[in-house]
Amino acid sequence: MTASRNLRNIAVFSVLFLTFAMPLFIQAQANDQALKYVPDNALFCIRINNINKSMTQLDQFLSDVYPISTSALVKALLPNLLGSPELAGLNMDGSITAFGTILNSQYAQSAEMTNIFAGILVPVTNYQEFINGIANKTPTDDNGVVKLTSLQNVLVTQLSNYALMTWEANYDNLVKFKNQTAATTLSSVLDSSEAKQATSEPVWIYGNIEQAAKTFGPMLTVAIDGLKSSIASVPSDLTGMDASELQNIMDIYVSMLDTILKEVKTVSISINPTQNALNITKVVNTVPGTKMAKMFATNSAATGNNLLPYLEDGSMMSFAFSLNSPILTESIDLQVNMLSMLGGDTISKDVIEKMTSISKQAMDCVSGNAVYTFSEDADSKFPFKGKYLIGVKDEKKFQQLINESSELMMNSGFMDIYKSMGMDAEFKINHNVETYKGVSIDSAKLSIKSNETHTPQSEMIKSMYGEGIEYRWGVTNGLFAAAIGSNSDKTMHELIDQIQSGSAKQICSETQAALALIQGSEKSDFFFTMNFIRLMKTGLGMTSSILPIKIPDVNVQTKSNLVIAGKSEKGKMTIQLAIPKEHIKEIMNTIITIQQQMMQPQTTAKL
Repeated sequence: MTASRNLRNIAVFSVLFLTFAMPLFIQAQANDQALKYVPDNALFCIRINNINKSMTQLDQFLSDVYPISTSALVKALLPNLLGSPELAGLNMDGSITAFGTILNSQYAQSAEMTNIFAGILVPVTNYQEFINGIANKTPTDDNGVVKLTSLQNVLVTQLSNYALMTWEANYDNLVKFKNQTAATTLSSVLDSSEAKQATSEPVWIYGNIEQAAKTFGPMLTVAIDGLKSSIASVPSDLTGMDASELQNIMDIYVSMLDTILKEVKTVSISINPTQNALNITKVVNTVPGTKMAKMFATNSAATGNNLLPYLEDGSMMSFAFSLNSPILTESIDLQVNMLSMLGGDTISKDVIEKMTSISKQAMDCVSGNAVYTFSEDADSKFPFKGKYLIGVKDEKKFQQLINESSELMMNSGFMDIYKSMGMDAEFKINHNVETYKGVSIDSAKLSIKSNETHTPQSEMIKSMYGEGIEYRWGVTNGLFAAAIGSNSDKTMHELIDQIQSGSAKQICSETQAALALIQGSEKSDFFFTMNFIRLMKTGLGMTSSILPIKIPDVNVQTKSNLVIAGKSEKGKMTIQLAIPKEHIKEIMNTIITIQQQMMQPQTTAKL
């Protein structure tokens, strides 16, 4: 009961922290000392650096997007929140730090949950002025603690140039934390790049996964076992799947969670709004010697991706990555294992071993880079069309492996996985359907239908897959080329023309703009763009085919994209996300357009 109450208090205090500090984005002071008070075994740490500048920075990002000044809003809310009209003693150029740690134990187990302490370090220029400026409070007690009744009985005490705040029920742990000295602090265990992010990025969020797994692991195991027992009793008519199929899906998620808890050491996220984009960086540090550490061992894309010119303007999504990355080679067993759990008894052990062998052989045949691009297909029941290129160094062997994997897909029980999802699937291959400029082209068709009729689910499946998904592929000039969707024969001819003529030399304007948003992204292990407007338009088109209502037309002009780039090195993966302000404005314009059309009287309806 005590443990659950402490967890609830942590959640409540986190909300308090977000309410008090989330708007305060900005750069930290060079002489920041807060991290030296946070122990190295901290479960989490959240920093918001330099209050005044952060509000200005956030205002610049939100200009033309959000009509209210965040700096004006914060300055209006803080006096009421703190009960201090003048905000006396509060250092508005300082950094706010929230953290949670375990007292008196380097690796506490679940039985010691009462040792968890969470608090917020609020920067002050003068602690006594800060306390005196707050009206609703109790006198300072013998331990130097004051209770602020204006903040739901929050406790405050002085810690150097900070006011350390926590909730009332945590009084004993507050006194313990104030009087203990951590042998090693968080600032001393961060590497140079993360230490810089922690003190220079407007927002920095840190989680110690290794410590959390050891602290909460036993409790989490009990919760998962209870969830598994509950799943076994869920009636199949509620889910469309029997208990064994639900169990297979549950096993996948449990396996993924288990991998994270055992192989990830720490995770940090930094947030930096600029005038033109919102930038988010996630850093994953792995446990040395684990499978994930091997996946993130080296950066394989130092020379850049030479296939970027094949990406196109107007795409919904595009993806470029290095084929030499250990992320691909070291994750084969993991991917096949996930597929095995999803398939359950439908896929034999021999088939799993064959899949693994083909995948590893295929990785030995490829080299260099790969690119994928997907766009809307308004002329087809299947709403997407795409194409991709993969660099190969052994064309004959790679083509052979493609044929083997296709045959395995048709005859191994793999297609039976769809049955557990309420669908019937069929995969057919035709070899050498044509030869174009010396390139032998194969084709395939994946047909997916619902095993129900006249239900919302069956209509959705029909609108998604139509009469089937068509594929065509071939190999030329060291590149495996493939086309997906309607007119795939025409798309293949265009790809072969591009490859053989070498005409794809200039990177398109949208990709150039996306690369410029993340410095060095052209040399990342993977690079991804997504246009939310085009994706929304396709989704609305699918909806219109199954619902008897008028679906708004999305004709908003869009040229910007959300961008993600990832780079691995020395057991660490760094993932950067950039959301252009222009794309947010495009999304808002789209929503306004949809709302205006929905408010217009409907003269006709689809029956």
